[in-house]
Amino acid sequence: MVRWKPTFATLCAAILIVQIASGCAFCRKGRWRDPQMVAPCPEANPKSQYPFGIWRDPCNVSSYDSRRSSPIATATDRTTHSFIQLCAFEEEIEAPEAYEEVSTNLGEAVVGRPLKRMSNMPNLLDHGGERITTPTATSIAPESTGTEVIGEPTNLGPEFFQSELGEGEVLYMPELPGMVRQEIPETESAGIQLRQAESYYAMAVDADKQLDESAMNMYLDAAIAAYRYMQTVPPQPRTTKDTERAWQVYHSSIARLMFIADKSGYIDKKCGIKLPVNGGYKIVEFEYVNFQRTADDFDRWHIVGDYQSRFLLTKHRSPGLGVPMVCIRERKKADKWYPKVAPFAVTGILRPEAEMNLYDATVEAHTPDGTHVEQVVAKLELYDPRTSGDVEFNCRQVPLAKDTTAPYAYFLSQTRGESHYQTMHPYTNLDDQGLFILEPHRKGKIPVIFVHGLLSAPFTWAGIANEIDSNPDLAARYEVWAFHYPTGAPFLESAAVLRSQLDQIIHEMDPSGFDRELRNAVLVGHSMGGLIAKLQVADSGNTLWEHTAFQPISTLDAPPKMQQYLREQFYFSHSPHVGRIVFIGTPHQGITHLASKTGHLSSMLIHADPCLKDAHQQLIEDNPAAFRKEFRHRVPISLDLVSPKSLLLSGIYRLPIQPDIPSHTIFGNGWWSPHDGQSDSVVPVSSARLPGVNTEIMVKATHTDLNRNPGAVCEVLRILRVHGTRPAFAGQNVPIR
Repeated sequence: MVRWKPTFATLCAAILIVQIASGCAFCRKGRWRDPQMVAPCPEANPKSQYPFGIWRDPCNVSSYDSRRSSPIATATDRTTHSFIQLCAFEEEIEAPEAYEEVSTNLGEAVVGRPLKRMSNMPNLLDHGGERITTPTATSIAPESTGTEVIGEPTNLGPEFFQSELGEGEVLYMPELPGMVRQEIPETESAGIQLRQAESYYAMAVDADKQLDESAMNMYLDAAIAAYRYMQTVPPQPRTTKDTERAWQVYHSSIARLMFIADKSGYIDKKCGIKLPVNGGYKIVEFEYVNFQRTADDFDRWHIVGDYQSRFLLTKHRSPGLGVPMVCIRERKKADKWYPKVAPFAVTGILRPEAEMNLYDATVEAHTPDGTHVEQVVAKLELYDPRTSGDVEFNCRQVPLAKDTTAPYAYFLSQTRGESHYQTMHPYTNLDDQGLFILEPHRKGKIPVIFVHGLLSAPFTWAGIANEIDSNPDLAARYEVWAFHYPTGAPFLESAAVLRSQLDQIIHEMDPSGFDRELRNAVLVGHSMGGLIAKLQVADSGNTLWEHTAFQPISTLDAPPKMQQYLREQFYFSHSPHVGRIVFIGTPHQGITHLASKTGHLSSMLIHADPCLKDAHQQLIEDNPAAFRKEFRHRVPISLDLVSPKSLLLSGIYRLPIQPDIPSHTIFGNGWWSPHDGQSDSVVPVSSARLPGVNTEIMVKATHTDLNRNPGAVCEVLRILRVHGTRPAFAGQNVPIR
């Protein structure tokens, strides 16, 4: 019997087929996970049944954590934190160890469950979902059973018990050895708020597991009770376990509330969260603070959890008050300059209304039939973390929790690179091509326009954009734009599209022309994107056409539409809206020998636009001796210009950059070959260097990692800081450091 053994060549062929079928990106460019919910205290749920009918309160960890007062406390117990540090829910927080210890008599009052309890919520012990009525105790004699009857307490335990007791009902408690009967004084309202938060949170988690939408109301009540607890406790030199637990419940409740409300469609962008309850609505109003955006931009919501991406150099997040979120703006019909999805950072703080009483979602509201009741119970303040500083909390200013990296992490987790199919068919998806902005323009901000390279996409600039947004001085001066062009499209056509769209968007944003910083943009191009950027800061003259044809356009035998098309591509002036340009690994004189051969083979697979292909073929047939060999084959695309033998590339190299526009070069030398010498594995050092630039640096990196190399990123940030201090329309006499 002959066994089939896969050879190395077969394996490589299979991988190549899968690559062509699925694209150059097998997986997304990042990983995004929702935040981990803190575990509820199981015995805080009033529906739970306990031996002897005892309701225990182990969630008040400060009451029985004897190790904190022990002289032999461990090193972990002696570790202290500030309140603000604990207000950043960045890592998964396990349930405190104290929840594993169950005690019924360590300074806390032990209260029995109420008799004849009639709750609208399904009981945990009733798997069929029907209501279970606790049997009525008709004959309980304290003298004969040894059980002491206690009157109904007024300020003890969760509010759930107090609201469910009927007239004449009592709480009972069996007598246990060593039990100490202790009343809670009226001053311990903070502890009551925490126990209420624990109870509502436990009930909410239980209802959430049963896919019951009433969980939203209980999550809301848990967040409000936790917030009121943090308001009630006085300022502490170090955070107690109760305060830490309150923050965990607060964060987890808001996270799950927003998730369920978003997925269930209960978020009204104009109003807030409308939670249905007993014929009416509980409303959580939205208040937008320091946002340039409108309410229509908040389409989808995600709570920040754990994320990773190799395109992000650092995670910029700081602890403070609030819950970091990522909101998604989806493209509208009237949008022209926005991408399909544009994530942005938000920090939410849920504050209860001052005169609002906690509403038990398990109790029916007594309202007449047909009555529509709406009650504003809380306000969700939504802050822009890039422009917001400290916020007020409990009559003092505290830092705001921030995570400005999360939007880019979410964007990368949903992004795949340009597939081979998209490369070979550049005209299949025109909606995702062109110039894009990520946020509304603010007067006085300078656009930074990133242009990607071959077989790439704007996601490669996420690392630099993250650093710009996370530095307050740069975020206050710059806004990130991006230009996306298909690799298989004609190269000069892509450059003409950027030139036209840049002029159009600036005139739409500032028709009066008073915003001078808007016309002082910085172009940053990687690889072939650097050549597209160069064509925005140079005058073509007759240079490009002389490297393409032997006679003027006006003498060609071509229809007027084709002549106009050629003039737009080969004759142009520099853009007046660009004030600086940065080249990163740009092949001014072509790429390496091996990469050039690969690019030539890849260019043969490109499917041109049928209309353009027919028009070009007709142009060559009508003018057989008018064009050079490079243009006679087809209208040059990006893959044609990477060859060192390209005459059109030689013409672009000869174009001088405008003298009043500073230019900078960043190139890599992370590779060496006998044929090309030092290079970044794609672009030789000799090709990446451009005479006449103001500054140039060399970093140890390969071509694909060049625009996210720490040295290159730091240089771009330095250039932006210099440009931010340079007046708009200033000449070259301004010193460049």
